[in-house]
Amino acid sequence: MDNKEIQEFHRHRYPYILIDTIESIEPGIRACGYKYFSENEWLFHCSAKEDQPVPFTMLIEVLTEVFLMPVLMLDDNKGKITNFISCDEAHVYEDVYPGARLKIEVEVQSWRRGIAAGYAAGYIDNKLVCEAKLRFVIPEIMEQFRPTVAGKVG
Repeated sequence: MDNKEIQEFHRHRYPYILIDTIESIEPGIRACGYKYFSENEWLFHCSAKEDQPVPFTMLIEVLTEVFLMPVLMLDDNKGKITNFISCDEAHVYEDVYPGARLKIEVEVQSWRRGIAAGYAAGYIDNKLVCEAKLRFVIPEIMEQFRPTVAGKVG
């Protein structure tokens, strides 16, 4: 999948969508995608420092965008609004610099009642450089499972 095809499922658009391609995907289970960090990326122009690494938050965003894909490809989830819930046990083991091509592998470990949880990892030349446990929600689905009080409507 190229960026244009990815945008059929994601609601993000340039400059917010960061992933370039999805190489493989199993809906509801896993995906593998790529992000090439060009020297011309807007995020590298936010600092006067030379040779600035990719900010930690941008690495988490890239992991999250790929993590969303297997769930957005399920049933009627295409294009639905998603909300980030949490990022646990996130680690960056090595700085990522302009010119790097990050391979992102994700696994959905749980998908219930509109909430997805799983694991994402980023690699450069087959070396683990970042990882995180992620959770997000599709509010429209989760709302269907919200408890109601007897005798009250809505």
